Amino acid sequence: MVHTLLRYLVIAALSLALSLGGGWGRSVQGRTCPDVGANMSQAQSLYEAGCSEAALQTLQRLSQQGTPLSQAAALGNLSLTYQQLGQWQAATEAVAAAFERLTQANQGSRLAVQAQLLDVRGQLQLARGQAETAAASWGQAARLHRRLNQPEREIVSSLNQARAMQAQGLFQRVKSQLAQVVTTLDQQPVSAPKAAALTQLADVLRLTGDTGIDLGNGPQRTVVSLLSESWQLGQDLDRPDLQESALLSLGNYYRYRFFQAVAQPDVPNWRAYNDLIKAFYAYERVVAEGSSTAGLQAQLNWLSLQTDLARHRSTMASQPPHDPALASWLEQTADLPDRQRQLLLASLEPAALTAQYERILEQLEDLPSQRTAIYARISLARNWFAWRELPEVKVAADQIQRLLDQTVLQARQLQDEQAIAYALGYQGRFYEYRWQVSRHPADLSRAVDLTRQAMSQAQAILADDISYQWQHQLGRLLRLQGQRGDAIAAYRAAFETLESLRSDLIAANADQRFYFQDNIRPIYRELVELLLGYERGQQPQAVSPSPQQLDLVRRVMDALQVAELENFFQAACVDATVDLGQSLQPGEVGLYPIVLDDHRLDVILQLPGENAGASLRYFSARTDTSQTEAGISSLIQQIRDNLDATNPGAAQQLRTASQRLYPYIFESVEAGQPGAPTLAVALETTMASSDSRTLIFVLDGVLRAIPPGILYDGEQYLIEKYAIALNLGIEVRQLQPLPTGADLSILAAGVEVLGVAPFQRNILPGVPQELALIEQSGATVQRLPEEEFTQANFNRQLNQGRYQVVHLATHGQFASNREDTFILAKNERISVDRLSTMFRNTQAIQNPVELIVFSACRTAAGDDRAVLGLAGATVQAGARSAIATLWSVNDRASVRFAESFYDHLAQPNTSRAVALQQAQLDLKETYRGVGDYRHWAPYVLVGSWR
Repeated sequence: MVHTLLRYLVIAALSLALSLGGGWGRSVQGRTCPDVGANMSQAQSLYEAGCSEAALQTLQRLSQQGTPLSQAAALGNLSLTYQQLGQWQAATEAVAAAFERLTQANQGSRLAVQAQLLDVRGQLQLARGQAETAAASWGQAARLHRRLNQPEREIVSSLNQARAMQAQGLFQRVKSQLAQVVTTLDQQPVSAPKAAALTQLADVLRLTGDTGIDLGNGPQRTVVSLLSESWQLGQDLDRPDLQESALLSLGNYYRYRFFQAVAQPDVPNWRAYNDLIKAFYAYERVVAEGSSTAGLQAQLNWLSLQTDLARHRSTMASQPPHDPALASWLEQTADLPDRQRQLLLASLEPAALTAQYERILEQLEDLPSQRTAIYARISLARNWFAWRELPEVKVAADQIQRLLDQTVLQARQLQDEQAIAYALGYQGRFYEYRWQVSRHPADLSRAVDLTRQAMSQAQAILADDISYQWQHQLGRLLRLQGQRGDAIAAYRAAFETLESLRSDLIAANADQRFYFQDNIRPIYRELVELLLGYERGQQPQAVSPSPQQLDLVRRVMDALQVAELENFFQAACVDATVDLGQSLQPGEVGLYPIVLDDHRLDVILQLPGENAGASLRYFSARTDTSQTEAGISSLIQQIRDNLDATNPGAAQQLRTASQRLYPYIFESVEAGQPGAPTLAVALETTMASSDSRTLIFVLDGVLRAIPPGILYDGEQYLIEKYAIALNLGIEVRQLQPLPTGADLSILAAGVEVLGVAPFQRNILPGVPQELALIEQSGATVQRLPEEEFTQANFNRQLNQGRYQVVHLATHGQFASNREDTFILAKNERISVDRLSTMFRNTQAIQNPVELIVFSACRTAAGDDRAVLGLAGATVQAGARSAIATLWSVNDRASVRFAESFYDHLAQPNTSRAVALQQAQLDLKETYRGVGDYRHWAPYVLVGSWR
């Protein structure tokens, strides 16, 4: 009896780990299921056949019979079946009861049942968003399987543990674990777990931006070779499910390659096109060769890709696109051969999207699993809402309404609580669409009612990953109804839910290109708009936020910056923080400029103080400022275009644009205070008695594309009045002043002659002099000679010493994606991920590096997200702060900067922000004249300013 029960558990665990469809089961459309089975063998047959209700009734009866051990196993199977039906609370209670029965059982086969129950509990925990505890359960299960000499089950548990760690964003750990599993399986016979492990490893390599991995037992295994090997194993084992899983991953990989190629301006257009075609053919092979379920998933993946491309093509002329690089590539497709261009554009036509939609719709009734059909319909509805930007797509609204009605009905019949929550929410979104067309209050009210039902359903099953979506939707709908207070409450609930699981969401959706922009970012932005009384297209409202509301705005803006950073790295990367207000001292203030639209910019002034709300002041731009002809984005673009330009007139154009942007921030007036001074006057009053005057900017959106020090008041640049640091919302760690003299330990490395393609022509002749001047600064300096500046030697030096400062005089780049964020060693790139690994594997974990100076590095020109690369490199390296330039600077200027910066840093009681300011002013004096800003302006300090 127990043997049969265990076999049920093993089959279920293997199917959950290895099947493409996530373990939905294999019920056959039209099959008549018996009401109940008589024994465990029949329960197993019912489960495998997809007759979940009959299996459920059988297991409920069997869980009350026999020994405690057999009851525990039956309850484990009962939990799996509840999971199959989406009944999470019942599944949780069943597995808890199983462990309780286990404590009453004799030793016998107790460990074997315990291991399987841990597998079941891990699956349940991951399904409910508890990735950390799921990883712990599967880790414990793997250890028990090893103790019981069950290698295949141990591997399955290890693969599931890696899945849970991946959901936490622990990609490097997952990659290491999977590499170890694959290396072990290479020595064993052909098996299904090996095929699954190869595909899983390939997927993680894609998510971390790696093209391959060296496992130490032969040539490097590329993503393509891993997936080819997995597909071949599936063929050898006669397992079509493994083959189609590998092909789906291959399509996803080429999709990723396509977007990566698009993001690199030096990659020919045809290269990106070829990757796009390879993705299409991989998906088509699944459709042609795979099961109906896998084929449907492939078609949905391709439809999603078509939709992304079509949306950008349609909207890039009328509004800023989510992905400027993709929009630019679509504009340049004229460079493709005529045949390729025709095929591409044809696939993006509304008729093509409609045909793909209808092709998918036809297959839904023939699917072997109703649950798969439910989620497919939800996916189709989600695409339809994206098509609202494409009015030519001919899919009737009433057809989508019937689709959603059918989805809700089937979800209720299956008692799939998660599907019910999704379907009700999308019904609410549909009625929101109907209201936008009809403007009939009844449609809006119906949308609110359905959204409340969906939210309650999600909260009842503790599905926070669904709840935040409907909380956001409810807030948006209440806002449309004019219920501002209730809307703020709903948005705040969405924000707080999102904060509790943001990192897991970002990791879980790492391969969804626009997930963050479409689903995460709007929650933060729209909550801030509500709190500040902003409504698009309407006259500004006279709103005076309470201290508590201002504090919430500040927290939301901080959280948005962190979320953008985590989205950049597709991983959680921020540790415990100290509140900015609590970190400030007299003479230091925080500034939160918030861009609400192209003509409105509000500012929150953060003063030192323990009480966050009481130390905040709110400033809003004057009416005459908001009516200026040139908008914020236009002025920033003018500044950015002229920052490193050498054409005649560039300096004057920059100064003019900078002077016109200045009032948006510093001539804003404190809201609700008649006759109140401007922000500029308030700052002068606040800092009148301070010797060291420092502004810490938490920059928003497009403002990150320029250094704040370049702002001009008509007489002086901002850097001439204040020291400046950028926080970007990232952690404010405990601020420590740097030691001086010999107590300051510096690791200095640089490259004069670069040997990495395509940078061989980038000679940095000033590097030897720059490093020599650092050695003469009076600090304790360890210099890494150019010929020794390799990844291995640099890593070794970090491990051997304790350095407060690491100075890197070499070419590097901070781009808007982490794949293009790197520094150069003598003959190799050091990626930002690798840099993180080096720093975090050293003594810096206990003694973090205080400051990294990226000399001769630059950010991607004109890209406001590129500064995230700099901020992210700082956080990833575990450093408290970093200094870098926003564009390439004169080599001699770099030498002069290093000399001046370390001279000022050696002065007693001089913060790194003030040392940077004084070095910039020295450069301004050295290169006095037209265009002097090209030498001093690009330097920025991110992180700790003290």
